[in-house]
Amino acid sequence: MEECQTLLIAEPGKDLSATLASWLSEKGYRVKQVDTIKDVLLTVQGEKIHALLMDVCLPESMGTEAISIIKSLRRDLPIIVTTEENNPELESSIRQKGIFYYHVKSFGMDELMLAISNAMARSSR
Repeated sequence: MEECQTLLIAEPGKDLSATLASWLSEKGYRVKQVDTIKDVLLTVQGEKIHALLMDVCLPESMGTEAISIIKSLRRDLPIIVTTEENNPELESSIRQKGIFYYHVKSFGMDELMLAISNAMARSSR
């Protein structure tokens, strides 16, 4: 039996995971929702996570340091970073950390869903 892949969504509210929920379950993905960097780190250390979708503005946001810490725990984990505003300096700083995809929420969901599919496919290799 094939293992159900898990997407960890880390965002302050549940808006994004609620929006993606039916599409993700239709694709056969399991979703785990957290809302702090601490919970991201605990989950990444303790569970099999195939991809991480993380809002750049989590409550105790540590800036790009959080990405470096996550990468030190799971170098191969595809990280998709989402943000509300298009900020070229922030994007450049985050991309230098080796993320999988950078998504500006106002750009729509199609590209984000494609990025999630690609991240999960990459993780299953």
